[in-house]
Amino acid sequence: MKSFRYNTQTAMFFGKNCIVENAELFSKYGKRAVIFTSKFYEGYPNLGLADVETAFKSQGIEYLVLDGVEPDPPVETVAKLAKDAAAFNADFFIAVGGGSSIDTMKGAALLIKHSDISDPYEVFYSMGKPSQSITTEVDMPIFAVPTTAGTGAEVTGFACLTRNDTHTKLAMYPVAFCDAAFLDSRYIKDSPDFLIHTGVMDALAHGVETYLHVDSNPINRALADYGFELFSSFKDRMYNGCLTDEDYDTMILTSFVQGMAFMQSSTTIPHGMGYPLSHIKHVNHGLSCAIFLGEYVKGFKDQSLVQPIVEKCGFKDSEEFADFCRKFTEDDVNITVTEEEIQQWTDDFMKLDFRLASNPEPLYREDIERLYRNSLRRYIK
Repeated sequence: MKSFRYNTQTAMFFGKNCIVENAELFSKYGKRAVIFTSKFYEGYPNLGLADVETAFKSQGIEYLVLDGVEPDPPVETVAKLAKDAAAFNADFFIAVGGGSSIDTMKGAALLIKHSDISDPYEVFYSMGKPSQSITTEVDMPIFAVPTTAGTGAEVTGFACLTRNDTHTKLAMYPVAFCDAAFLDSRYIKDSPDFLIHTGVMDALAHGVETYLHVDSNPINRALADYGFELFSSFKDRMYNGCLTDEDYDTMILTSFVQGMAFMQSSTTIPHGMGYPLSHIKHVNHGLSCAIFLGEYVKGFKDQSLVQPIVEKCGFKDSEEFADFCRKFTEDDVNITVTEEEIQQWTDDFMKLDFRLASNPEPLYREDIERLYRNSLRRYIK
């Protein structure tokens, strides 16, 4: 058996009302807090924020709500919110929202630690490669309340930010783990359908990609397997639009489990290919990955590598798996892509040596171009 490392550091509270029921936990970390969140879609209340505020009030904790988090958070926005947070002099941070809120909080905490460095890009990316630290590199306690079921950011040490200097997304190099996460499916139950879909497909991509990654190990594959089984239990009802309360519980647990899995060996091809759609076309991250996920799995020359995955997910073969992925991207994504963009994105992807090296089969330019073309064929004009 090859050598490997396993690392997660986040406690998890699961169940309805888990924040209010554990409110006294926060009083152990101080009396001042900053809440990072975003403005929710009109008509969709931020129940997680309401619960956090209730918990803080019951413990006499003063707090500042920063609701300026942006989707796919740009480094510059993270830096601005970090300054606002620093002025409040908080004892701890908590993020309420999807991966963007959680990643923004992680980045802000890191910038405050390194307040002597004026350039946020230097803080996030000066090492030239991801940190090999096995402990969090954030000084203050940070907590997460996910209101989407997909990113797994509440349990990973990653924070994926938009780099306007290079026009792409990239995980910051230092690692930042949350001290605890609070998983309450009430926060996702009444979300718009496309947010449910983008979350589920993001979690599915995490599991598939980490399972296939050349650096995968027995533990993260076992976690991914469990995530696939959870996914298979609700996928048909999601497809037919008749999810149950139990399904929402399962969905948010699936995201956490696949977060634990992909923390160990990261993602591979679909995530890397999806970033231009997020950055340039403003497609939700999970759907950007899902557009490529089905064709990626279907395109393996050695289907024995992917057949165990598609079967655990409840599909007959990779063709059926790809059809499922296509269903949700066709329903939820409406963009136009040009031939010039296909060529440019292919060229840009070929510069990502770490992505290409992560795949169990060798991939060449014609393979990546084919993946772009096949996955985006309905959008090409």
